[in-house]
Amino acid sequence: MKFSGINLLDELQRTEFAELRNVFNSRQVKKGAIVFSPDQEDDLVFIVERGKVRIYLGYEDKEFTLGLLQPGDLYSTHAGCFVQALEESSLLTTDVQSVKRCMTEVPLFNRTMVRVLGKILQNSFSVIGGLAFKDIYARLTGYLYKEALSSGIPVDGGIELELDLTIEQLSQILGATRQTVSTLLNNMVREGLVVKRGRSKWFIPDLKSLEAAVNP
Repeated sequence: MKFSGINLLDELQRTEFAELRNVFNSRQVKKGAIVFSPDQEDDLVFIVERGKVRIYLGYEDKEFTLGLLQPGDLYSTHAGCFVQALEESSLLTTDVQSVKRCMTEVPLFNRTMVRVLGKILQNSFSVIGGLAFKDIYARLTGYLYKEALSSGIPVDGGIELELDLTIEQLSQILGATRQTVSTLLNNMVREGLVVKRGRSKWFIPDLKSLEAAVNP
């Protein structure tokens, strides 16, 4: 599912956006690399050109994932979060001032930035609420249910869901250990809530049963 709902890579191919496209430079980043951190002084805007990156907050030895950005998604480093490449990625980056000079002619960027930052804020409250009031099982079932609704594909009377995340990455999103998430997924398989159909691919035979597990 697109984080911002708009694929800016497609928009930048339009002739009228040629000037804006030219202010961006492509940057290659390795899997696992911290691309930006809160202590960096650079105030940049970037678009994910290829791969997937994670936006998260870090406090002492804990990490709290606020969102995953995919190709076509936009973000600004001034939000004070860590940005990590979850896979080999390519980012189109530029400084904020260059974008501002073009924004008056491309109002789409204003709308998209507001939408992305609003989504990050919404996810922040969701993360805080989940950590304060929900155990890890509720967070896991809730995450799978939400993803099934947004990007699941109806198949064989149920929902097929491809997360495109490793167990380690999923545990980072949920704020839990890899072992805990793996154990809970195995329990869900035994309970018939989900069926594993491949690497990061799951089948949900009964969405209502999964929903009931979210809010028992």
